[in-house]
Amino acid sequence: MTPNSTWIMPGGVVDFLKSLRAERLTMLDRAVAALWLVSTGDHNATASPAELANMLEAAGYPAQNRSRLRKQLTSDKRTAKASGGAFRIRITARPSLDSSLSVYTRTREVPKSDSIIPQELLEGTRGYIETVGIQINASYDSGLYDCCAVMCRRLLETLIIEAYEAAGIEDQLKDADGNYRMFAALLSQVQSGTGISLSRNGLKGLKDFKRLGDLSAHNRRYNALRTDIDRVRDDIRVASEELLHLAGLR
Repeated sequence: MTPNSTWIMPGGVVDFLKSLRAERLTMLDRAVAALWLVSTGDHNATASPAELANMLEAAGYPAQNRSRLRKQLTSDKRTAKASGGAFRIRITARPSLDSSLSVYTRTREVPKSDSIIPQELLEGTRGYIETVGIQINASYDSGLYDCCAVMCRRLLETLIIEAYEAAGIEDQLKDADGNYRMFAALLSQVQSGTGISLSRNGLKGLKDFKRLGDLSAHNRRYNALRTDIDRVRDDIRVASEELLHLAGLR
């Protein structure tokens, strides 16, 4: 790609960038991730700051300052200047990016399961939502209960954002820089009742998995057990289904 050519948004890049919304990344990190994605098939592929900004904005991120993004890409050790004012991924940076980002672009073949989230509930929604559901069930079936808890929290975090975006009130979830807040703040906003409305069981599911996900992700002395997941599995099903309806995905 070059800034002077007729340019079409690469297939899948919007969904890919949306799948990164819940991650704690800078906008530069997201731009580099987009550049990595469009060059995975051709390591010589390039994109201009304007093209990368267009990708981010198409995925729902705030309007990007093209000049600032150009300066950041120029200084970043992961990217190098190419012809026509475009940038490419440095070959030395690709192994690290492959390792950290490829998980968002492929789904490992695993046995089908409805152990926590019925596959039917998420089918036909968004590719990245379906992938999280597969990981939730697979981690539970494999006895990886901390992983399951963290992925359940991630699913709920993603679905809250989807519901607010569908209602056109996503700014309620963002900080002063236009980035989505962490899950605790998202949950507080939902509980305030000023944006979307969930049932009592739906709210219970959010609160239960917020606590369980926090323990599994951040408490080094805590390891989730199967009974911990089983105790709240019905609530996450309720919360997920309600949020999917609010997001217009069911």
